[in-house]
Amino acid sequence: MTPPSFRFGGFELDPAARELHRDGTRIELPSSAFDGLVYLVRHRDRAVGRDELMAAIWGRADVADSLLGQTLVRLRRALGDSGDTQQWIRTVPRFGYRWVGAVEEIVANDESAQDPTAAIAASRPEAETVPIPSAASIPLAMPPAPPAANPLPAPPVAAPVRPRWPGIAATAAVAALLLVLALSARREQRVADGPTAGPSAARAPSGALALVLPARVDAGEEWAWLRLGLMDLIASRLRRGDVPTASSESVVALLRERTETDAAALLGAPDLAAPDSLRVLPEIELRHGQWRVQLRAQDRTRRIDVETRAGDAMTAARDAADTLLLRLGHLPPENQDDTPQDLAELLQRSRAAMLADQLELAGELIRRADPALRARPEIALRQAQIELRAGDYLAVEQHLVQLLDTIPASRDAELRGRALVTLAASYIRRERPQDAAPHYDEAIALLQGRKAPDALGLALLGRGLIATLREDYDTALADLGLARSETEAAGNALGTAQVDLNLGLIEVRRLRPATALPVLTEAAARFQRLGAQEEYVFTVASIAEVQQLLLDHAGALATTERYWPPQAHSQNLRLRHKLAHVRAEALLETGALTAAAALADTVLAQADAELDAVTIARSQVVRARIAAARDDAAAAAAQAGLALTPVLQNSDPVRYVQAWLLRLRALRQQGDLVTAARETGQLREWVDAHTDPWRLAYASLAEAEQRAAGSDAESALPLFEQALRQLDAAGAIPDDVVEVVAPYVALLVKSGRLDAAKALSARVAPWSDRDLRAAGVFVRIHTALGRTDALEAAERRVRALAGERPLP
Repeated sequence: MTPPSFRFGGFELDPAARELHRDGTRIELPSSAFDGLVYLVRHRDRAVGRDELMAAIWGRADVADSLLGQTLVRLRRALGDSGDTQQWIRTVPRFGYRWVGAVEEIVANDESAQDPTAAIAASRPEAETVPIPSAASIPLAMPPAPPAANPLPAPPVAAPVRPRWPGIAATAAVAALLLVLALSARREQRVADGPTAGPSAARAPSGALALVLPARVDAGEEWAWLRLGLMDLIASRLRRGDVPTASSESVVALLRERTETDAAALLGAPDLAAPDSLRVLPEIELRHGQWRVQLRAQDRTRRIDVETRAGDAMTAARDAADTLLLRLGHLPPENQDDTPQDLAELLQRSRAAMLADQLELAGELIRRADPALRARPEIALRQAQIELRAGDYLAVEQHLVQLLDTIPASRDAELRGRALVTLAASYIRRERPQDAAPHYDEAIALLQGRKAPDALGLALLGRGLIATLREDYDTALADLGLARSETEAAGNALGTAQVDLNLGLIEVRRLRPATALPVLTEAAARFQRLGAQEEYVFTVASIAEVQQLLLDHAGALATTERYWPPQAHSQNLRLRHKLAHVRAEALLETGALTAAAALADTVLAQADAELDAVTIARSQVVRARIAAARDDAAAAAAQAGLALTPVLQNSDPVRYVQAWLLRLRALRQQGDLVTAARETGQLREWVDAHTDPWRLAYASLAEAEQRAAGSDAESALPLFEQALRQLDAAGAIPDDVVEVVAPYVALLVKSGRLDAAKALSARVAPWSDRDLRAAGVFVRIHTALGRTDALEAAERRVRALAGERPLP
C-alpha cells in the first residue's frame, strides 16, 4: 500500500513522491527540511526531541544545534509559519518541537508504491533547468554590486550606541572573520590538480611572486571561460611545482583598474609587479579539434616560450605548465591525471565564474551537470563555496554536514580539511564561533604539511580570531602570525591584508585604539588598491568605530560617507546591516536623532527574527539610546529591556552592558527606584560571574548612579572613584572616561565639592569641543561657579554639539 499523504490548511504532503504542494503549486524544500516535515507530521501525537529529530533527518544526533534551528526556520517559512505564530510547528522549550496543526490523512491503494523508508532517503527532485548565460560574459574585472531593489534610505544624520572597546573588538573581530571567510571560496585553489603551493613558497619573498595573466582565448564563445579558468589552472600548477605564484584573486584585483586592453602589454608593465617577478601570459586556440596552448614567460633577465597540444584544453594547459616548470628547474607535481576530465573542466569553469563574481553562473554550471558528476564530493564542496559567497548559510551547513559524513580523513584529508574550513566560515558568519572552533582545529591538523597554504591560512586565521574573542591574545597573535605566513606562501595578497587588518583589531581589543587607527587606515588603503570592495568597506566601518572610541564623532560620520549608501558597496545584507549600524551610531553621537532612528528601523525591518537575533538586539540598543537622548524614559526602558537577551549577552557583552545602563537610568528617571535597585543587583551578579576590569567598572558605575539617585548620595562618591580606578586598570579610553566622569562631576557639584569637580573635569577637557557629555561637564561647573564668560563659551559648545538632543 502506498504510504499516506497528508493535508493541512492549503497544503498537501506526499512523502512517497517527496513533494509538498500548496493550493496545487509545488513548493521546493531542501531535503533536510522535507524529511523533518514528514517526521513531525507522522509523529504529531507527541513532542519530538531535538536529538530524535536530528537522527531522523541526518541519521545521527551529533549535528550542530544551529543546523537544526536553520532547518526549522526554512520549513516554517515554506509553511507561512514563524517562531512567533507557530501555527504548524510549536517549539517545546528545552526539549524540541511538536506538530500542532490539524492534519487529514489520505490513503491510496497502490501495490507498486515505493517503500516509505526508501522515499525518505530518496534525493530531492532535479532542479528545473534555465538558460545559462554566455560564458563570454564573464569579465576580468569584477563589477561593483548593483543597487539593491529596496535600498536603505540615505539618511540626513543620526545618533549613538557607543561601541566601547570590547564591543568593537568582539563584533569587529567576528565581522572581520565573516568577511575573510566569506571570500574563502574565492581563495580555494583546489582544482582538478589538487593542492596548491609548496613548502618553498613559504620562504619566498612576496615581491618575487610569479604572476599568471588572464589567457588570450581563440575559440568559440562557449570557451570564453578559459580566459580566467586557464589563468587559474596554470597558476595552481606552478604553485604545486614550488614556484611562488600570486593567487588568481590578487591578479584579478590588480588588473581591475588597468587601462591596457592588450594582455601582452601587461608582460612589461613596470608597475604591475616586482621587477624580478616572473610574468606568464597563456594563449590557447582550438584548431581542427586540437587545442594548442602557448605560454610566454619572462622576467627582467630571461624569456621562456612553451607550446603544447592535446585533444582537450585542460590536458594541454597542464602539459604546458609542467613544461614551464621543467624549464624553470622545478619538478612538475605528481598525479596529474588522477581527476576525470569532465570533473576537472567543471571545477575549472565554476572557479572561473567565481573569479569573475558570477555566482549565478557558477551555480548554474553545477545544476546543469550530469547527476553523477554533481554527486562528486569536489563538486559538493564547490557548491557550498558558492552558497557561502551568496550568503545562503543554511544550505552551506546542510550540504557540508552531509558531505563530511562521506569524506573520512583517511580517504582525502585535504578535501575534508577544505570542507571543514568552509563549514566553519558559515558558522562564523552567523556569529557562532563556538560551533566553528572544533572544525578549525580539525582542519588545521589535516592541512598541515599538505601543500595547501591557502586553506591552512584561513583555518589559522579563524582559530586566531576565535582566540581573540576569548581574550587569549598570545594564542591569537601566534595563529595570526602563522596565518600570515601561509597566505603569503599561497600568493594571496588579499588574505595577507586580512590578517593585518585583524592584527589591528586586536590592538583595539587590547585598549589601544590610537595604535590601531593607522594600522586600519593602511589596511583600508591596501584593500582599495586591490579592489577588495567588501573588505575595504568593512575596514572603513571599523575605522569609524575606532574614531568613536576616541570621541571623534564628526570624523566617524565623515568616514561612513565613504561606504554610503551600503547597497552600492556590498550585496551581503548582513554586512550592509553592520555598515548601517555603525553609521547610525555616528549619527546619534552627532545629534541627528531622526536619521539614526530611520536607519535603526530600516535594519529592524530587514532583519530575520531568528537568523538576525544579534542584529535586532543591537538595533534595539540604538533605539533605546535615541529614546534616552529625547528624554523619553518610558521608551528607553522598554527598548533596552527588549535588547537584554541571551543572544546579545553571549555575542556582544558590551552592548549588553550598555542596554543595562540605559534601562537602569530610564527606570530612575521615571522614579522607579525599587525596580532599578533590583536590576542593578542583577547586573552586579552577572558581572561577578564574568569578571574583568571593564565590566567591574560599569557595575560600579551602575551602583554609584543608583545610590546617587536615592537617599544615600554621599556613599555614591567612592563608587564613582572606584569605577574610574577600574577603568584605569583596564586601560581607559576616552569614551569610557567621559561616561563615568560626567555623572561623577554632576554629583560633586550637587554636593558642593566644586574644587573636586574642577580637578576631575581635567580628565575630559580634551574632548569638550567634540563630545556633548564632556561639554556638559563644563556647563555644569561654570554654572555652579557663576562664571558668566566661561559659561557662555561652554554653552556655545553645547549648542553646536547637541543637534536634535536637548541641552544638558
